Amino acid sequence: MSGSHQLRTVHLMPAARKFIRAVLLSPCLLVIASGSLSAQNASTCSSSDWFAVQQIERGGRSLSPLCKGELDAAEDHRTAAEAELNALIAKSPQSADAYAAHSTLTHFYLRLGRFHSAESQIMAMLALKPTASDLQNTQSLFELLGRYPDLTISSSHPATIRSHTNDGNIFAPVTVNGSDGTYMLDTGINLSIMSESEAARLGLKPQSSITRLSDISGTKSAELQVVDVDDLIVGGTHLRHVPFLVMADTNGAFTGLPPGHRGILGIQPLLALGTLTFRPDDTLEIDGNAEPGATTAPLLFDGAMPLTQIKYRGKPLTVTFDCGATQTTLNPPFATLYSQLIRSGTQQNHDMNGLAGTTARSSVSLPHLPLTFGRKVDLAPAIILIDQTTGTSSWAAANFGYDLMQQARPFTIDFHHMLITFPTEH
Repeated sequence: MSGSHQLRTVHLMPAARKFIRAVLLSPCLLVIASGSLSAQNASTCSSSDWFAVQQIERGGRSLSPLCKGELDAAEDHRTAAEAELNALIAKSPQSADAYAAHSTLTHFYLRLGRFHSAESQIMAMLALKPTASDLQNTQSLFELLGRYPDLTISSSHPATIRSHTNDGNIFAPVTVNGSDGTYMLDTGINLSIMSESEAARLGLKPQSSITRLSDISGTKSAELQVVDVDDLIVGGTHLRHVPFLVMADTNGAFTGLPPGHRGILGIQPLLALGTLTFRPDDTLEIDGNAEPGATTAPLLFDGAMPLTQIKYRGKPLTVTFDCGATQTTLNPPFATLYSQLIRSGTQQNHDMNGLAGTTARSSVSLPHLPLTFGRKVDLAPAIILIDQTTGTSSWAAANFGYDLMQQARPFTIDFHHMLITFPTEH
């Protein structure tokens, strides 16, 4: 299963230049590195698409112990995933399957905010491959995260808050260590982010690691800095010990934003919120009961990235679910499936903006494309990338952004039941 147990170099996914705020951050800011460290051949999963693997299991076919543990992690079956993957490691601790299980557990623990456990998995992988340069690079960040307490939910009750959209990104009110703010929501990053000036406003002193990220242009970032937010309140949910990467204010994600707005909530706190209902009037309901809907879309995880499915011409397509992306982009697998669309579109170079540079990628543009995400939505323009960008773009049909999510409102992300539901509009 590619994407689940390999550690790979971070790519900051892109849309178009005008969508630079989300472009710099999505989908996975920290889908951690490797290439040569991949153990994907050890798995008997027969597809890179978790939904396909899920259907194989539901069809009655037995999965290998590694694949079963990985699938349970993707389905967020936490107790089962831990038990299965740890049992595999205990049975054959020096094997390639054990290495893959450690990698899957690293992503699993990271998205849950269990930093000590994630660090221990990195150390176990280093014990198996002590000269792996990508692991050595990553170790520093995990060692730093491991110094902090694990993320916990101090208290929670349902609440309705008022969100707003700015340049295609959704922002919600938060309280950070007692100070009010308004932060962007982004399911496409697995560590939250704030600017240097925001850290200073909050009186937080960043701690430095020696870990560096590589962006889509191949340029390496400065050494990563982290702060620990002791108290984060979103609606009626009070979280403790939420780590934030600290980025320069010159990062395009923060350009033009006023003080108090230069923060982004990644998948860790969003997962901890339980349910999020997005309403057409910009209200956001948090941790309430998901309304029953006539239509649902499935939800899984690839590492820390949520996956769902959309439909084109009635065919379900697996996509990365990235509410921090302002523009939905279709990936090379979509181009392969629908080659006739490529012939009818306009060829162009599409700018992919990364942390430290811009890289042009071949693409085809169509005026619009009708899709279904619970409801009918229309992607206009439709950008189909011909070149692979991130690892998930080799098998996911699209990076599904907030432009189409807005059209589909109301909908609920229900992390408790791993579903997206579409309540009937009144």
